[in-house]
Amino acid sequence: MRLRKWMLLIVYIFFFLSFGYLSFSEFMDKDSFWVLWGLVTLGMGYQIISFLVKKKEDGWNSTYVVADDRIFRKIINSLALSYVFMLGFLLIGTIGLYNGFISGHPVNIMVGAIISSLLVFMISQIVQRFIG
Repeated sequence: MRLRKWMLLIVYIFFFLSFGYLSFSEFMDKDSFWVLWGLVTLGMGYQIISFLVKKKEDGWNSTYVVADDRIFRKIINSLALSYVFMLGFLLIGTIGLYNGFISGHPVNIMVGAIISSLLVFMISQIVQRFIG
């Protein structure tokens, strides 16, 4: 997949501003989680500066290879597998809550579905690396 340099720079700036906003809002709410968002914001700022320094002699309309098509296909397959797994997990959890088989808060089921789908995504990426 190829992107123009200015498109990639806009995405980096968007992430920098959004993480900065999250850090500031957490700081104003007196939560201690703002430090992590601040570190991510600094990392994105470093990414923007290093991108500008590395690519300053190229033109703004030159293309930049973001991902190869084979890698992109592997990521799409892993995302599809984890999405199906998450839907199945949520369906089983909803049926279990409705029929009284599972006791607890529905948020716990959603968090479990998200965490397990992330694990399925990571495992499928590892398996696809060894197979393909």
